[in-house]
Amino acid sequence: MLQDIRPVLRSERILRRPRVGATAVIQCLAAGLLALGILSGPHARAQQTPKPATAGQAPTFEVAAIKPSKPGDGNHNWDDSADRVSIENYTLRRLISVAYGLKSESQVLGGPKWIDHQTFDILAKIDDADVAKMRTMNHTDRTWERDLMVRSLLVDRFGLKISRGERKMQVFALVVAKSGAKIAPSPQKNSRYSDLSGYNGRITATNISMDDFAHDLGILDEVGSRVVLNRTGLTGDFDFKMNFTRDHGKGVPPDALYPGLFTALKEQLGLELKPVKATIPVVIVDSASQPVFD
Repeated sequence: MLQDIRPVLRSERILRRPRVGATAVIQCLAAGLLALGILSGPHARAQQTPKPATAGQAPTFEVAAIKPSKPGDGNHNWDDSADRVSIENYTLRRLISVAYGLKSESQVLGGPKWIDHQTFDILAKIDDADVAKMRTMNHTDRTWERDLMVRSLLVDRFGLKISRGERKMQVFALVVAKSGAKIAPSPQKNSRYSDLSGYNGRITATNISMDDFAHDLGILDEVGSRVVLNRTGLTGDFDFKMNFTRDHGKGVPPDALYPGLFTALKEQLGLELKPVKATIPVVIVDSASQPVFD
């Protein structure tokens, strides 16, 4: 997950994520490459288990500025550095999904209509004492400390009130096709670095786990914002390439050079996305209000 979180840059690079230490970056365009926020976060935020927060001790940013995004801005960027978090063009629903380590925005339920349409730019600075404290933490704890700060920001500035629960929802299961998997184990065993990058449907994966790959597939338009669960049974990390035609959920053109996502997964990687129902965690927006802009 990420620069510890998930950016979307003009380069159309999908994802770069070191597993420890420096931040990784998920990059994509709003029109459509993988945006794997999260991140998600450190990779992968949604697969990590944070320490439980102590009541009354939720960390906060030293200062934060919130502005409406520029009209027509097609970029979505979330960038973490040692002492600040910079977010560009995020809706409140997307902010919640990243801050709470969810796999998909579909896991954020309810809320007023504007949380899907109004986008925000946020620049938040971390206090020097908190920066020093976070440098003593491991990567997972440091990432979740920042997430807790974002949650505090959402409460303080957006008046966010949420409930947690579970719902049985339609999801996709990533499984091995009957023909067998066609991906090679990565020779970079125990490497700290993994990378998933792409341009216009051309994906190159280095040292990627199936948990991470399933999480990233859930960001694509082609899966309709459904959560993707890893049910391959494949362990370890893998290197592979895949070419597919982006259709953004509108169908593959008849003259396309490559097949659509579902066909490419099966033919090139020996994997399939099967629709199933599963009970997954959700965050329910009980109330939220527009922030006062800086």
